[in-house]
Amino acid sequence: MNDAACHVFQDLINLSVRMMPIFLCLEPKQKNRETIAACSVYLWVIMIFTQSLFHIPDRTFWIFQGFFSCLFFLVLLVFFRGSAVKKLFFYLSAWMLADLSSFLNRFAAWCFQAFIPLSEEQLCTLISLLSASLCCLFVHFWMKKRAREIFGSLSSRFSLLLAAYPALFLFIELTGERTLFPYGISSGQSHSLLFFFLVLCISLLLLYILTLNSTAQIVKRKQTEEELTFARQMISKQREHYNQTLDYIEQVRIIRHDFRHHIHALLYMDKEQQVKYLKNLQKELETSEQKIFCENQAVNGLIQEYAARAEKSGITFTTRMDLSAHIPIDDLTLCIVIGNLLENAMEASKKMEKDPFIRIQARMDGDHLLMLVENAYNGNIQEKNGKILSSKKDGGLGMLSIQRILNRPGDEFDVYFNDDTFTAMVQIGTDFSVQP
Repeated sequence: MNDAACHVFQDLINLSVRMMPIFLCLEPKQKNRETIAACSVYLWVIMIFTQSLFHIPDRTFWIFQGFFSCLFFLVLLVFFRGSAVKKLFFYLSAWMLADLSSFLNRFAAWCFQAFIPLSEEQLCTLISLLSASLCCLFVHFWMKKRAREIFGSLSSRFSLLLAAYPALFLFIELTGERTLFPYGISSGQSHSLLFFFLVLCISLLLLYILTLNSTAQIVKRKQTEEELTFARQMISKQREHYNQTLDYIEQVRIIRHDFRHHIHALLYMDKEQQVKYLKNLQKELETSEQKIFCENQAVNGLIQEYAARAEKSGITFTTRMDLSAHIPIDDLTLCIVIGNLLENAMEASKKMEKDPFIRIQARMDGDHLLMLVENAYNGNIQEKNGKILSSKKDGGLGMLSIQRILNRPGDEFDVYFNDDTFTAMVQIGTDFSVQP
């Protein structure tokens, strides 16, 4: 393979590195990843072969490269899911990794040229194949996981700040390369300049990794704190429910103990006194009755609390909970989802002056839990970029908690609304189940 062919092959490898973070970390809208990839590759291959066939100078080629880059980013915006900031982050990260990889490949080829009987271009091609494989592993097993953790919880403002990191690193790397090596990297370059730029590139890469890793840890710590706070609340509510249950049991025990006294008293009463006495006894028994909404204790206790709150606020509360005592989904996940859904429904229903209601249904369907929560609302819905804006001071952390926890295979979360009814539909898969 001659040097010209090697140079073209290196450009194609560099192209694959540019596209890795995008196609490995972003999800296409219509599940046509292959078609999108083919179109994107077609754009870049045309650009690469245009430069090779017509021998366009590098400085002039920057104009064409900028044009094709804009087209490629447009493909990201149209055909991939996620916010524009998230797409921008992966786009800039892809360029940063590709440019750093390109320099490191050429530096390694320059270092090993004296020991391997190949031309610099041939050696650089082999090293490029190896580095592209390492980049693929890095993106798939590290970057993808970190980005998913980060962008699932960060606000738009902090996401934009995070996207500025690869932009800054890319600017420093490109500026340094164009300043130190205006005519490209060659064997005649000063060793000190080469090693200086090598240290700069490695430092940029390490700083990028540390930044992304630190941000992911901060986000994870925040999520853990939120879950612990919610768990403490749930434990407190369960403890309260347990104490109420003990009170109910004690009341029933007293009633059963006194039952023979009631019978004895009734024997010596006239009919009118007996009716009055039995009515009072019936009221006492009704106050000791505990409603059972489902067999699952954690969910039942949670539903009992919201049912009591709804009754106190004059809200019609209807349930149809077909849940067994042991379902293959952990109680914490269930309580987070149900608690946040009912809390939002309660807040919306309290604002209604007429006919407030809450309806909740849940049942197992194969390996999925299906849940439907409906509530009355005043018809005022604020939306921005396809997202529902919360009127709460906390910015709607409940909705964010649900969206964050329902990110596993088989999970779905959708909302629908008309003029007077708001509906939340949830599907929870059991891939992460906790078996009894």
